[in-house]
Amino acid sequence: MKWTSAILVVLTLVSSTPNRAEDKVSYAGYSVVQVGVNSTDEMVGLEAESGCVTLHEWSKHGVGFLCDRFQSPRLRRAAKSKHISTRVSTRHLDRLIREEQRSPRSADPQNNNRRLNARNKNRGRSDMLSHNAYVGVDGIYRFLDALQDSYPNVNVKSIGKTFEGRDIKVVVVNEGRGLPKLFIDAGIHAREWISPAATLFFLDRLTKVLSRRKSKSTPPTIGEKYEWHIVPLANPDGYEFSRTSDRMWRKNRRRFSDSKCVGVDLNRNFPQGYGVGASKNHCSEVYQGPSPFSEAESRAIKNYVEQLQNIRVAVSVHSFGNVLIYPWGYTNKPHPNQRELHRIASSVANAIRNITGEVYQPGTAKQVFGNWGIAGGATDDYYITKGILYSFTMELPEQGADGTEHGFLLPPSNIKRVGRHLSAALTTLAIMANNN
Repeated sequence: MKWTSAILVVLTLVSSTPNRAEDKVSYAGYSVVQVGVNSTDEMVGLEAESGCVTLHEWSKHGVGFLCDRFQSPRLRRAAKSKHISTRVSTRHLDRLIREEQRSPRSADPQNNNRRLNARNKNRGRSDMLSHNAYVGVDGIYRFLDALQDSYPNVNVKSIGKTFEGRDIKVVVVNEGRGLPKLFIDAGIHAREWISPAATLFFLDRLTKVLSRRKSKSTPPTIGEKYEWHIVPLANPDGYEFSRTSDRMWRKNRRRFSDSKCVGVDLNRNFPQGYGVGASKNHCSEVYQGPSPFSEAESRAIKNYVEQLQNIRVAVSVHSFGNVLIYPWGYTNKPHPNQRELHRIASSVANAIRNITGEVYQPGTAKQVFGNWGIAGGATDDYYITKGILYSFTMELPEQGADGTEHGFLLPPSNIKRVGRHLSAALTTLAIMANNN
């Protein structure tokens, strides 16, 4: 995932992460300061002077530093002495997390689901999600099962098991009709809750639209022209841990016998540009893993994609940034098909703006984020090496409808709004790929 500004957290803050749900990580007193450094040497020097922790990612404003209330002023003074710009992008991180947890629609998703089930019992199980709440892994999987029960053209299956033994599920729509395929993955980074939520909104909309076809003589919709393969939650272990123990958790939950630190950044565990913009440090939140495809979750995606034929489009859904990124992400060298990728991405961005009013920027990682954006191992770069013509990473918004920055803590009231962005993007991609 590539980011813009705001709520970023590095997990080297807590070298030994909690293993019990009751041991919650606290971010009391912490803020995020964006620093316009121009080199790695400047970044390392400011980290040493301030005591802040460098975030192993980047933004349009430079590099993010996670600082406590004493470190933040030291960082800003040190940067000012070197004529380096700073910007506090997030204050009171813990307060924002508490506010999110106090939301009546997010605090107890299981109770919320029970209320929704009771209210909708006469309207079919597929209505169990209101798309106004972030739900846990079990709630997501119940919803997928409900779709399968409600629509004959929906098939839900497991493509593998996580490190902790959870199923990684794919939803297949229109299977067995010899159609070209469109593959989507979401939720590969645990803390990006809007990613699976918006994907579920799109999936709900897609299945309902397909069920409304009145007769065989009706011209097929774009949804009927594809076999859709959608992995709504590629990192269920990490996602559940972000709900119970550490809201800012990014990686999976892989344990290592030779380290007290946990997890691998799954999006840095693919072979294209492996190690670029990543770390060999187990404690880093961009730890690349021992080798490409070392993780059960990335291998499951690899094995599934490689056994599919005729995939026209692949999209990896992340947050945040309001960008549509295409290969290459790990090098300055342009992809041989970059002109066509840019044309498609620009058309998608225009469609999103026309339909929803939201602005997305198309480009490579470097083009939209600068040198800090260059990183390897990402799924979009991997997919295009498998013969998929159109491969993109879509970074969903950090801003609410009122323009307030929320980072990864985008309130659940935005799920439908952002889901419409994703729906516009995927529909446009399907139309353009179908025409080429």
